[in-house]
This record gives sequence, C-alpha cells and structure tokens, in this order.
Amino acid sequence: CPPELGLSSSSSLKVQEVEEGSEPVEFWDALGPLDRKAYDCMLQDPGKYNFTPRLFRLGASTGVFEGEEILGPARVIGMVTPMPFLQENLYSVPQPAQFLLDNHLEVYLWQGEEPGEVEPLGSARIRWDSERKCAMETVLQYCREKNSRRPPQAYLIHAGTEPLTFTNVFPRWEWDPKTRPQQGEPVRSKVVLVRDALARLTKAQYSVEELLRQPLPQGVDPLRLETYLSDLDFQRVLAMKREEFNSLPDCKQLSLKKSKGLI
Repeated sequence: CPPELGLSSSSSLKVQEVEEGSEPVEFWDALGPLDRKAYDCMLQDPGKYNFTPRLFRLGASTGVFEGEEILGPARVIGMVTPMPFLQENLYSVPQPAQFLLDNHLEVYLWQGEEPGEVEPLGSARIRWDSERKCAMETVLQYCREKNSRRPPQAYLIHAGTEPLTFTNVFPRWEWDPKTRPQQGEPVRSKVVLVRDALARLTKAQYSVEELLRQPLPQGVDPLRLETYLSDLDFQRVLAMKREEFNSLPDCKQLSLKKSKGLI
C-alpha cells in the first residue's frame, strides 16, 4: 500500500491507478453517474500542461497599488508544480481582496466579497472601485508583457461564482454559502472579459436618469455626479454652463447639486 495514503503498512488494501477515459464500471458505480462536465473534462483538450500557475495578490494596503507574488510551499525552481495553491490563499485574507491567477493559457482577476456601504457617502465604495480599476489595468498590462503579439485573454470572476476552469486550478474547492448569491440578489456573470469590465467601470458619461437611479453605475463617484453629464444635460439640469458652475464657491455648488438631486 503506498505510504502517501497514510494507511498501515500491513493494510491489505489494493491500489489501482486508472487513466481518465478508461475507468472501469466499478469506478463510476462508487462515485455516481458519469458526468464529465461536472469537473471540466479535458480529454479532448490538445493543450500541453507543462507549466506552473502563478498567483499574485493585488492591492494598495501600503498606500501604493502593487502586486505581490504568492509562492506555493511545494514550489521547486525548474520543476512543474501543478495545483500549487489552495482556495484558502484567496479567502483567508481580509476582504475585499483581489488576486491575479496566471494559468498560462488564460489569466484571471479574482475579486472577493465587495464592501458594504458602512461609511458616509460611499467612501468605501469609491476606494474599492479605484482599486478595481488599478487591478484591471494591471492585469491587462501583465497579459501584454506576457505575450506582446498574442496576449492571453483576461477574465474577471467574483467570489462565489468561480467557473470550473478556475476552480480546477486548485486541488480542492468548497463552496461557501456566504459568498453565493442569495435569493433575490442579482447574480453576477460567472466570466466577464476584463477589458469589457474596465470599459464599464471607466465610462465617462451617463444620462440624467442613470445618475438619479439607485444604485449608481459602478465606478461613479457619488460626490461628483455632475461631471458625468454631457454639456447639454449639464446646462439643462443646473441651468448654467459648466464653466459658470465651476466658478461658484464650493458651498453654492453643493447647495445647487442637492436641489437637483445630484448628491
């Protein structure tokens, strides 16, 4: 009996190694109905998996946005190390957190549970959106430097909605009910291109209706709603041109915005 199983050396247990695709009937009788879609089967995948995934934690906890590479404990320089990280690497750090996972064939930006609005005027949300923007830009730059001619695709995923292509990079994955969307809550898309998410987060102009609706679009600063208006909407809502408004004292700007619902 192989010692890595942790059984007694005198155990009569027999171990049989089985290749994927040639499992005997008894194998599936023990596990349940055959469903290769349940674990992202790669029998038809022509790719070569002779690489070690890389993981970086992204954030601005020091006041400067930066990435720190997480090294797996079993890492050996010059040798391929499959599944070098654990789910706990992502979930055990203070949230919200962001990680870049480079699986060679594609790159993922994982974002943890978002902050609640516990601070006045959504300051936690503003900081989080700023860090998200930095993380997205960092991931896209990472992809360009990884392969300038054919950068790998970068995908944005959120805690609780990770796809199989992501969870299969880890030796095990357990779903936490706290991170799964609850009944009645909006369900995020499982996979979104980072470039598309960044375009939405950095959108510079919105209609009046969009800015008066709650919740606000992602990336919008609730203290500067007037800056997202077109010149035409700005003059129609605030009854003056942008230059005139900017020349007013701060207290008068604030009073005018409150009277129009722009704060």
